[in-house]
Amino acid sequence: MDAGEPGGSVADPSGVLDRLDAVLDDAAALPLACLGPDETLAWLCRLQRLRARVDALACRSLTEAQNLPIDSPAVGRSSVADMVASHARVKARGLIADQRLAVWLRGYPDFAAAFSAGDLSRAHVHQLRQLDNPHTRRHLAEAQHYLVEAAQRCSWDDFLAVCRYWSLTFDPDGREPREQCAARSLSYRIDADGMISGRFRLDPLAGTAVTSAVEQQAQRLFRADTESDSNDRTASQRRADALVELVARGAQHPDQPLPAPLVHIVMSQKVAEDALARLASDATEGCALDSPGPVDSSQLPLQFDDVDQRCELIDGTPIHPHFALAALATATLRRMVFGPNGEILDLGRKARGFPLHLKQALLVRARGRCQSAGCSAPLAWLQADHLLPWNRHGPTATDNGQILCDPHNKAKRDRPPPATGNEISPDS
Repeated sequence: MDAGEPGGSVADPSGVLDRLDAVLDDAAALPLACLGPDETLAWLCRLQRLRARVDALACRSLTEAQNLPIDSPAVGRSSVADMVASHARVKARGLIADQRLAVWLRGYPDFAAAFSAGDLSRAHVHQLRQLDNPHTRRHLAEAQHYLVEAAQRCSWDDFLAVCRYWSLTFDPDGREPREQCAARSLSYRIDADGMISGRFRLDPLAGTAVTSAVEQQAQRLFRADTESDSNDRTASQRRADALVELVARGAQHPDQPLPAPLVHIVMSQKVAEDALARLASDATEGCALDSPGPVDSSQLPLQFDDVDQRCELIDGTPIHPHFALAALATATLRRMVFGPNGEILDLGRKARGFPLHLKQALLVRARGRCQSAGCSAPLAWLQADHLLPWNRHGPTATDNGQILCDPHNKAKRDRPPPATGNEISPDS
């Protein structure tokens, strides 16, 4: 049977690539204007899946051929990666990274199969590879199906959170938080023209306190610019001005205590009790890992999709429980009760605007993200919004609320009201 016949054996690799080239030419000639919105979205998503399959094929092919010597009259004996880089005019370093990725995948057949099928993108595989270390290697092999399933059903940000929660589970002694705190740094330099540039590195809590303060101040500057019809500053310039104002304000009153950091932590009772038990075990036995008792020393009770195993910042960023314990000494606690289906129970219905505690409840439910599909607006832009407007008798309650960023909330209000009273209209 010929290689060109369906179902035939692949006796002519170049013929296979010729057919692939021809199909891509046909695809490139297809005008997207002839497709409807749903068809266009399906087309674009399918292209991403096919891209992943091609990436997987390229990685696997490089690895299978890496031990084949290739003689070149110009350079003599070279590696496959070097020769491909030379002929294809690409970076050899990238091809070598692809080879190493494919070699790593040999130890994780479920990941390799999902990559080849297009269920995992190259970015997913790189993220999964970062989870592999001597502490997690055995567990990672056992969790392949779970992580592939998470990649298939979660957005990219949620997938990162799933991976983060999974990795934190295997750090019961809090080694990572100690390393993160020890790695904090700030450096800057003064250039010849007097401009100052620098970089800093902070642990999750300190970093969130800084970025939250800067973003909130930048939002105040944005509102001031809007009211004065001044649009001269870019978003980056507003953040720079916000940082200068915050530093100057603190320097003017050096003897006054600084306000509490702008950090909100969401921590379940189960995780808090486990963390306190480990702390007590450390104090009484010297090390929780070496002492028998009710504390499971092998893993932390953390999981992305279980409200009873959650420990994260209000924007959904997972953090180690040790960070939360460190904040408890100065924290203000607020108890939130979830219903049987994971919904946050109502905390009040009389006010028109969402009070702070209700907005925070909605932020917890939305994991600190705008609920408009595909939006990645920062936390400082987010607002609590009524699904059914308050002026149409919509209650100020969590089951009638959602989180939207300022631009999407304004766009929602600008849309015309629905034709019938049974439809949900934009907030006013």
